Amino acid sequence: MGAAKLLIVDDEKDLLQLLVKRLARKGYEVHSAETAEDALMILKNDFFDVAIFDIRLPKMDGITLLKETKKIQSDVEIIVLTGHGTIETAIEAMKYGAFDYLTKPYQLTDLELTIQKAENNKKLKEKNESMKKIIKQQNQFHIIGESKEIQEVIALAERIADSEVPVLIEGESGTGKELFAKALHYWSVRRDEPFVPVNSGALPEQLLESELFGHVKGAFTGANQEKKGLVEAADGGTLFLDELGEMPSSLQVKLLRFLESGEFRRVGDVRERKVKVRVVAATNADMENEVAAGNFREDLFYRLNVVKLVIPPLRERKTDIPVLIDYFLKEMKNSRKQLSKQALQELQNYHFPGNVRELHHIIERGVLLARSEIIEQEDLLLGNRGKVSQSVESLRTLEEVEKAHIKRILCEADWNKTRAAEFLGISVRNLYRKIDQYKLMEP
Repeated sequence: MGAAKLLIVDDEKDLLQLLVKRLARKGYEVHSAETAEDALMILKNDFFDVAIFDIRLPKMDGITLLKETKKIQSDVEIIVLTGHGTIETAIEAMKYGAFDYLTKPYQLTDLELTIQKAENNKKLKEKNESMKKIIKQQNQFHIIGESKEIQEVIALAERIADSEVPVLIEGESGTGKELFAKALHYWSVRRDEPFVPVNSGALPEQLLESELFGHVKGAFTGANQEKKGLVEAADGGTLFLDELGEMPSSLQVKLLRFLESGEFRRVGDVRERKVKVRVVAATNADMENEVAAGNFREDLFYRLNVVKLVIPPLRERKTDIPVLIDYFLKEMKNSRKQLSKQALQELQNYHFPGNVRELHHIIERGVLLARSEIIEQEDLLLGNRGKVSQSVESLRTLEEVEKAHIKRILCEADWNKTRAAEFLGISVRNLYRKIDQYKLMEP
């Protein structure tokens, strides 16, 4: 904040001029008015840090002016000036939001000191409001879990949130990788800038480059106008690359160059552009194996893997299951339902291939199916989940096991491909390939 802006309202013209000159010499930006009506007109057109009102004014008294001022600018700090006979009125002004009062005659040094206190009080209020916003944003991305396993990951995320270095988040599908990416953003100084997610497995290879870096008009068939890419949209903030393992090799080279220099070109353009973003990537694949297999560039992997967050699967932090259930039930505002002991025990014994996301879906289903306020074991539908009765023991090859598992998950998801892919921990594009490979048909 620069020089504080003051508004002084007093019908004693000589005193008013004296105060304006004295306070201007102290470095304040001073505005003045001789009537309450003029003061209100000024307040409607400009913002002030501190206002100084004489209690006795013609037509409209200082108390009324104070009330009207608070309607226009609720955060301005107001000091009232009063004579000995109107101290009770000054105390009344404090009830209506005045910061302080001075009794005439007063020392100018006392007025200056009171103005400084009012100015500091306003700064403190602004800082508190800013902190409230930060806390609110952090709470929006509060990560649920009390286990040692998840708390260690949260602690590391908090330590690196303000850093500029890339972060690689590894974990099975449904563990909350995007939630951690958002937490890294909203716990950092970038919180007021964009958080832009890019799903590397959701788009065909030929469209992904345009989506990421943008294109110029005429760059390819259908490029009827210039388009800004997601990298530019994230300037100043965080670019979240989800499903990193699905990124085509042709794009990996361009991403590496962008990470090293911050520079890129739109598709079909010759001009270099530059942005400053923090890159967070996530994958459910074992990237070291992908590198060893030649599916992912080693130099790009090490460029992204500066700091790694490994999100543990739910089966490795089962003490968090009751905490998560309680959170999900409270999140469903219209539900007062609770789990029976048997239902909770079944969930504690379940292995959760879909992790936290699957638990959320199970609780939603239990709330929907429960006939009373108690969600029973049978309401969870864990015993008849896929409508596929073939046992693992009857399957002889890995291909047969995979086919049966994919079919079971598709049935459970009512053949919703996006949801099934989330449970399986693969991209939608990969799921379609598997469906075609195994000739799976919706019943």
